[in-house]
Amino acid sequence: MSTWTFKGLALTAALLLAGCAEGFNATRSAPVEVRLPDGLIISGARGWCVDTSTTRTRGDAAVVVFGSCAAIARNALLPRPGVPGVITVSVESAEASAPPADLLEDFFATEEGRAALARDGEAESVRILETRREGEALLIHAVDRSGVPAEAAEDYWRALFDVNGRFVTVSLISLAEDPVSRAAGLATLEAQMSLLRAENGA
Repeated sequence: MSTWTFKGLALTAALLLAGCAEGFNATRSAPVEVRLPDGLIISGARGWCVDTSTTRTRGDAAVVVFGSCAAIARNALLPRPGVPGVITVSVESAEASAPPADLLEDFFATEEGRAALARDGEAESVRILETRREGEALLIHAVDRSGVPAEAAEDYWRALFDVNGRFVTVSLISLAEDPVSRAAGLATLEAQMSLLRAENGA
């Protein structure tokens, strides 16, 4: 499955979860990680737990959706993340490694790149607010006006990088009523990136 097919699934899952976070079943568990068959560990930073109903795996590829541990398990004693919203972690199959950050940045500056970021596949739906390179990782802050549910903010944060030869994308979508600030968005992405690298020895 291609990166952009997975991207669409991740965004759809994230938006659905953002809209129903308060309606989770009280009996649901709140696992903190997913292990792929090849040993890759996908876990959430503190306060983020796996939503098993929207997470999808296929062989060594996956889209893992993280929400508030307290909300998923309906247990106020469990931790909550520092920002409201949903994180998705998309992992490509083993044969797909991440392109260099400068090439990714150049790609997303084109109409084709903006179309790849858009939920509706139309370049004009997306406006990139900021790109930032951190080593070989690319961080993007963008607005996508296509098909956004009322509960979700139009803007989102995304990091694209490599973990042990695997192309990984981390996305953060916040709620319209409580949008994430630039500093908090960057910090959330950086914390998730650091955790994935550390747990996989990258």
